[in-house]
Amino acid sequence: MKESDTYSRYLADISRYERITPEREAELSQVIQTCTNEEQVEAAVSELIHSNLRLVIHCQKEFEKYRSSSRLNAMDLIAEGNIGLMKAAKNFNSAANDPDGATDREPIRFSTYACKCIKSHMIRAIKKARFIHVPEHHFGYWGEIEKLQNENGNSLTDSELCDRMDLSGEALACIRMSAGSGICMLEELTSEDSDNSWSDFIASEDSPCPSEETERHDLRAFLFNEMNSLAPRTKQIITMLYFNESAPTLKDLSNMFGISSERCRQICVQGLTSLKRQMFARRKGIEPTLHSEAFAA
Repeated sequence: MKESDTYSRYLADISRYERITPEREAELSQVIQTCTNEEQVEAAVSELIHSNLRLVIHCQKEFEKYRSSSRLNAMDLIAEGNIGLMKAAKNFNSAANDPDGATDREPIRFSTYACKCIKSHMIRAIKKARFIHVPEHHFGYWGEIEKLQNENGNSLTDSELCDRMDLSGEALACIRMSAGSGICMLEELTSEDSDNSWSDFIASEDSPCPSEETERHDLRAFLFNEMNSLAPRTKQIITMLYFNESAPTLKDLSNMFGISSERCRQICVQGLTSLKRQMFARRKGIEPTLHSEAFAA
């Protein structure tokens, strides 16, 4: 599903939740702050969240111009805003008094309280999504520059902007650079005609090293070739013990060959000793002698 389709569907889904009155917000706040019944508190928090989902959409639109530099899509930003909304709903207290202790003030609207929390989560998400760290106060400068340019028809010079914003020319240049700092996603480095993603070209830490796999394969082939000089039963016992993923026990082998477990162990030890002597003789340039079938008897 395309991003635009997902966004439209989300808007349609949340449109069925009606906004609530300030009086109802105060009632829910009272339940959240004073009620000891967990189910009632959860119900109050849920109602407060659902009735303000459109508030997150309103906040998200303010950050739309910053998404291109962070490569976040709209739904990612909304998800982060919803996290902030949930935290705000759990801590909302409409009856909070002012520092002087006055009690006749108007109840705090939830939208006023929640906006700051929602926006802070969105700003944090944008910052984390960038490979280049941008100081948080730059976001405010970006909006101020855009506002001044819109008010003056983009006719302001850099020197005029510096005067109005009380900035040096170097600071303004740095702010402009941070506003235009995009990032290149690794997925975009692959060919457009290819179905592969960038992750297909990165070695997996769980995959064996190709050189080690080759060495292991060559060693296995070498050992199998050397074991051809052993008696058939000896070769079979060693193969089943050391070259089988589901290695049987000596008791399993004793039942299979009709001999005792101790005899199976002796045959294995004698076969391995013979292989060591055989490979040592080859290193010395001596042709090893073949072992008779009686060796494994």
